[in-house]
Amino acid sequence: MEKVLEITSNDHIIMIDKLCKRILGYPEILGRIIKGFIKESEDVSLEEIIELVKGKKDQEGNSYFQQLNNVIDIAHHGRAEFDYFCCINLPQADGTMKRIYLDVEIQNVENPGYAPLTRGNDYLSRMITSQNGKEYDCRNYDGMKKAYVIWILPQAAKKRDGHVNRINSKLENISGSTIERL
Repeated sequence: MEKVLEITSNDHIIMIDKLCKRILGYPEILGRIIKGFIKESEDVSLEEIIELVKGKKDQEGNSYFQQLNNVIDIAHHGRAEFDYFCCINLPQADGTMKRIYLDVEIQNVENPGYAPLTRGNDYLSRMITSQNGKEYDCRNYDGMKKAYVIWILPQAAKKRDGHVNRINSKLENISGSTIERL
């Protein structure tokens, strides 16, 4: 009986995981995630973000939004499989566009035996590396686009309900007076 309960529980977790991944693809859901957590979306209304996700095109016929292959294989480093991986061009107040890469992860187990931050760093690294040859190359690293990983923990403890944490990489001047502009 214990084995039946374990299998049923595992099947339930897998089912929740698959349903959550499908829900992420709905423009209304993804639009709210982008509007709520992506700094570059501050000048864009929720309604416009939803239209971008739904497939709005620019004057040349290019889509603002693209769902990307969620599997990234890097030679000699293995494979990563993202829950929902995309990029979106977001209009800015100054008339320019900012392209961002976004991975949204559903983590059903609050403590999977490793820190989600560590896995998030791995995913960010892979997202940036996947831009090589598309957004930047070894002669121009400045073309690299910003990448975000957002973790959603639907089974988190009630005491953590509604919590949002942000991790940033920032240049810190340790010695001297030269500060590189980023």
